[in-house]
Amino acid sequence: MQINELKILTSGIYLKEEDKNGSLEELYAKYKHKITNKNVKKELEYVEKYNIKLIDFFSNDYPSSLKNMPYPPSVLYVDGQLKENELSLSVVGTRYPSGYGQRVVKYLIPYLVKSGFSIISGLAKGIDALAHKETIDNGGYTIAVLGCGIDITYPPENKNLFDYIKKQGCIISEFPIGTKPLKYNFPTRNRIIAALSKATLVIEADIKSGSLITARLAEEFSKTVFAVPGEIFSKRSKGTNKLINEGAIAVNDIDAILSHFYIEIKKEIEEIKKEKPNKEEQFILDALNGDTSIDELMIKTSMDISQLNDILFDLEMKGLIKRTPSDGYEKL
Repeated sequence: MQINELKILTSGIYLKEEDKNGSLEELYAKYKHKITNKNVKKELEYVEKYNIKLIDFFSNDYPSSLKNMPYPPSVLYVDGQLKENELSLSVVGTRYPSGYGQRVVKYLIPYLVKSGFSIISGLAKGIDALAHKETIDNGGYTIAVLGCGIDITYPPENKNLFDYIKKQGCIISEFPIGTKPLKYNFPTRNRIIAALSKATLVIEADIKSGSLITARLAEEFSKTVFAVPGEIFSKRSKGTNKLINEGAIAVNDIDAILSHFYIEIKKEIEEIKKEKPNKEEQFILDALNGDTSIDELMIKTSMDISQLNDILFDLEMKGLIKRTPSDGYEKL
């Protein structure tokens, strides 16, 4: 029996502690009676055609962070280059982020990438996809963990993102080829996300969100959990605010994450803060005259509140304006 055939046959098996000291052959012999209906030939053709790597638990390439977790997958399907990084952060959140949640991702990820972090997420739409995209756009390394077979693009709208991640990171799955994205696969997938990273960051999540499952698993694996606080009236913030109440580290600024890892603000990060304003931002800066309210800015610029808030947020992050006690804005 070829080694890849053996890997395919034993994929989808979760290892018990007593299995970890064995071999792939012993694993197959032990669970042979449970292995049924696997189209090994079809899987072999797929992995060979698309250069998918099959990394089994007993291989030196298997991530050490997964070896120490309870019930690790016996085999990982990998498309791209799988690398472990001491500075790895899983970033998860709602599939339907608000403008605030999207701005938080666009604010935090460039700093994290410049500080050497790799970003791990689940390639779901919303916060996951945004985290992957921002990492790629800033030249960082990212890992996407699927809740289906590696041959299935889910959700379909992330097809282009799939292709980019393969070139600048990797996509991994513990599920055999052809496994559909069934609902109960995703909590299982989340344990891989939590175990692969040194810490988990949750950006916008409801109380029943799968992101809270990832955070709970991270705590069980003795990993740090970060959460971005949100407004008390938002359903998307109930989960993150709950995590903070239960002991997660509140992320009000990038320093909350960097200081935890004893990372000094690097020169490259300071450069981000010193970025020059773009044309729209300069337009807003020119409209500021002392302590200026939102209503005044809307009149002066003819912008709607959503567009204005987005630009004001970016200006705050660049250190070009500050909020005043009267809830207005002024230049720094």
